[in-house]
Amino acid sequence: MEFTKENMRFFIFMRCKLGESAKLIHETLQTVCGDWACSYQTVCRWVKDFDEGKESLSDCPRPGRPKSCVNEQTIVSIKKDID
Repeated sequence: MEFTKENMRFFIFMRCKLGESAKLIHETLQTVCGDWACSYQTVCRWVKDFDEGKESLSDCPRPGRPKSCVNEQTIVSIKKDID
């Protein structure tokens, strides 16, 4: 079974609520997920966020370029340039 980001965040959230350290949480994730485990820095960041009261498992929106710029408008624009 492959762990998703949300699965790992839930695991971090629950272990954080149980009072476990970021180091122990990360070690457990590495044991369970192997190479798929998130980094120690990521675990620390999420533990800090949960300790400060965050209860959502989703990322906050960030500014910047979207992951994908493929949409109907760019497709039409490129097709027009090619023709």
